[in-house]
Amino acid sequence: MLEVLKEKAIELADEIAKLEEYVEFVECEKALKDDEVAQQLLVEFQQKQQEFVAKRMSGEFDQDLMEELTEIQSKLSARESVVNFIEAYNRLLTTLAEVLDLIGERLNVNLAEVYRR
Repeated sequence: MLEVLKEKAIELADEIAKLEEYVEFVECEKALKDDEVAQQLLVEFQQKQQEFVAKRMSGEFDQDLMEELTEIQSKLSARESVVNFIEAYNRLLTTLAEVLDLIGERLNVNLAEVYRR
């Protein structure tokens, strides 16, 4: 990569780091990591999800396990730290998508479409 382009990419990253959406995302991510209940629920959800997928791959459907996953997901959705993190993450993604769209427009390339292939 050309040195000038690397420098511009670093400048862009530095500017993104100053955005309200990014700052809020980092704050919400920290709050989520500090939420012990949410972290415990996330670990439990991931373990149950892996168990569910393994059973599905072997042709088994475990209704009880599905209900446990749904219950854990409901508990996660009720945690303020989880909701705030998801909302901040989505706002940051929207902003980054707009930046990518602008670059694509300037290059006359639909980067989102190319990425999907």
